[in-house]
Amino acid sequence: MSIERLAFGDLHIEGVSRAGEETWFRVRPPGLAFDVGRGANQLTGIRDIFLTHGHLDHALGLPFLLSKRTAHGSGVTRVFVPAAAAGELAQLVEAAESLEKSTYDYEIRPLETGDRVPVGNHLTIEAFATDHGLPSLGYHLLQSRYRLKHEYRDRPPDELAGLRRQGVEFEQEEIVVWLSYCGDTGPGVFDLEPRILQSSVLLLECTFFDEDSRERAREFGHMHLDDLVAHAADFRNDDLILHHLSRRYDCSDVVQRTSERFQLPHTRVHLFGC
Repeated sequence: MSIERLAFGDLHIEGVSRAGEETWFRVRPPGLAFDVGRGANQLTGIRDIFLTHGHLDHALGLPFLLSKRTAHGSGVTRVFVPAAAAGELAQLVEAAESLEKSTYDYEIRPLETGDRVPVGNHLTIEAFATDHGLPSLGYHLLQSRYRLKHEYRDRPPDELAGLRRQGVEFEQEEIVVWLSYCGDTGPGVFDLEPRILQSSVLLLECTFFDEDSRERAREFGHMHLDDLVAHAADFRNDDLILHHLSRRYDCSDVVQRTSERFQLPHTRVHLFGC
């Protein structure tokens, strides 16, 4: 599968996502990974990895990446994972270490819904609950921005500089959801974490598009196009990236079905991998 790259102002996203095969995303800034797929070379320079769940198309490549980073002397890799899956993930990595007769340089850090992790200058990751039938999390990339308080917005720069020297606080912090990544999830995520519908950029899986796959989507905890249509009035994102498409559809079919049934007047829709 070829790597796809998207840019939204200062935010850059690259990766691969195909249902049942491989999913990983590299996000800059701050330069972190959401899921690791089979262990793409593009992820070997990344210190912080956030795994959404333990399915192997999202997590299998972790031991390989830890092995490469350790061999290159890249420092400690921080692996964040749903707390309920941390033990099994550790066993997977330990088995790889035993097989290689090696010790990797890493930390597994369990997360619960609502936990926050600073990841860069004014950037924080926040974990949220998703709907996938096994321990799973999604992740918000939060950005802290500082804006002038209302009463100071018309002041000239030299006056603001003087106020700063006097210790006057004329700015206020605003935390915005810059990006949301849901990993694999069913439609329950809309009720579990409605803020995903307000984030600037939303990475949302949509695996199934045909009428015959509605029950299959429910059974395996995945999203169907019908689920998006049902919530079409709620999307307030600037950009919506649909990923994890099934290979049972060719791109022309996906584009046609989506354009005919899913119109979002305020949101640009991108089909990742098509």
